[in-house]
Amino acid sequence: MAKRAKKKNPSALSEKQKADIRFNQELDLKKDKLDKKLNITVGVVIAVVVIAFLLLPALNMNFSGSLSDFLGDLVSQENDQNMEVALDMTYLDILFAMTKGYSNSIEYIANSNASGIGATLIYNAFMIKVTQEDIDMLDGAYIVSFILAILLIISLLLLLVITIIKRRKNADGVSFLTAVILFSALAIAQWILFIAVGIASAGRGQIQPHIASYLLFAGAVTLCSVYGVYRNKVKKLKGQRKPVEDIQQDKDER
Repeated sequence: MAKRAKKKNPSALSEKQKADIRFNQELDLKKDKLDKKLNITVGVVIAVVVIAFLLLPALNMNFSGSLSDFLGDLVSQENDQNMEVALDMTYLDILFAMTKGYSNSIEYIANSNASGIGATLIYNAFMIKVTQEDIDMLDGAYIVSFILAILLIISLLLLLVITIIKRRKNADGVSFLTAVILFSALAIAQWILFIAVGIASAGRGQIQPHIASYLLFAGAVTLCSVYGVYRNKVKKLKGQRKPVEDIQQDKDER
């Protein structure tokens, strides 16, 4: 016949056991505070990233100079004037630019900027100044940006779902760690890509990350930093926990 499990009698706890229980309860309170800080950080980062992705410009392109710089001898000194072509692209623009039917990135820039200069004039001016290698570089950078944007959406949704599943129970685990690393790596990669494109295009124009790109980068760094500190502190708290001896075993030893 199986023995019934004997219930622990709190009054039978020794002073050491009571002290160990109180100590562990204090550690639990510290972990609760860490959980709240991490949950708030993850929530803020996801909210900021969603807003940045949907509404804010991620890439700025600015090409300036005189008409003679672009068109050369086709423009006389009397008719020469400054020309500036500026274009901001959000991640939604990057995702859907190909649906507008433009043959290359130069045609997209010419037709999508708000300079007030005719798209045909801008396109012809750019085609005179840039080489096919420049066009291929911009087209390639766009394709990579397009792929990164898709991966960012997937990683953000993955982070959101796993956060809802795990963090509402203050749970951690490999899945949450993987989601944080994946999102952070892609968020940092998109910023590095725009920096690299800007360096490669130096002398042709100014291409650089815009506010959404910086927000994604900042969100990734913040999330990694806070989560790294959280895991480190939780690991230390677990190591500090004191095992509470079984009361019955303690009685038997006596």
